[in-house]
Amino acid sequence: MIQRIHQHLLTFSAITLLAFSPLVATASPQSEQNTKLLKATDPFEGLTETALDGDVAKVAKAFKAAKAGRSATRALLKAETAVRFDQLFDELAAAQGKKDGVVVALQAAEVYKLLVSSCDASALAVPMEVSLLDYAGFRTNALLKAAAPDWPALAATALEANGNWAKIRDRVTDKNLQAGMDKAQEGLATAAASRNIALSQASAKSDLDLVDALEEHFAKQ
Repeated sequence: MIQRIHQHLLTFSAITLLAFSPLVATASPQSEQNTKLLKATDPFEGLTETALDGDVAKVAKAFKAAKAGRSATRALLKAETAVRFDQLFDELAAAQGKKDGVVVALQAAEVYKLLVSSCDASALAVPMEVSLLDYAGFRTNALLKAAAPDWPALAATALEANGNWAKIRDRVTDKNLQAGMDKAQEGLATAAASRNIALSQASAKSDLDLVDALEEHFAKQ
């Protein structure tokens, strides 16, 4: 009798585990800390775009928004990362003081990258590499706006982007999306090597457009 009860309990436990295992496998929880960090990137992402438009008033407004959240954002970071955040923000503020749109965009992109990289990769709904591909697009656009594009920096940015894409490429089940990002990454690298501004611009645009599609793709998994 006791043996039969024991067997029934084991069977019930196995059925229970099977019933709930799909939920565990498909869940993609995002920690509250990660959500706060990603939200904190918003004003810096906005600055990377606004700073290159040449509208001084809009840039000032965007910088003001970033500055307003500086203390709250800093509080989300570990001590050594907070020090780096201060350095980057001070450089951003100095560039804004000089009305240097290119440097403002570049520094805002670096702050964006720092915040994204501070997330816990194991508790993200969308892989960190997707946001880092976004960073590559921001940085490429800013570097191309300079009077004399820094091609070694553009090549380094393309190489970094290619590496981040390689980490998540096989997880993208949409073959059209995969092929599109393959082409964008190849374009970034080829453009930097041949110093082709038009190709670099087009590839950066494709990269940024496809990042939005990647975010949707991974959010559904």
